[in-house]
Amino acid sequence: MNKFTLRPLEICNDCLDRLQQRRSRIALGLFMALCLNLVIAPAIYAATDNLARGNAYALGLLGLVVIGLAAYLTAVILKPEKF
Repeated sequence: MNKFTLRPLEICNDCLDRLQQRRSRIALGLFMALCLNLVIAPAIYAATDNLARGNAYALGLLGLVVIGLAAYLTAVILKPEKF
């Protein structure tokens, strides 16, 4: 086979490898956030008297999202050339 016909296949394979690495990173991040929420939500639930259990988990997850966005925006402000 010609090297010109193999090049698109190599590019496609490289893109698929990068996508798989990105997916595993996202999946690991989501798993860690949910595990951290299992620690935070009972503390929120115990701190309030009239809050439902599901609402405590939602507030814990919301807090994790806010902290994650704050960290991301801080990184973007401090190192904009990286993005």
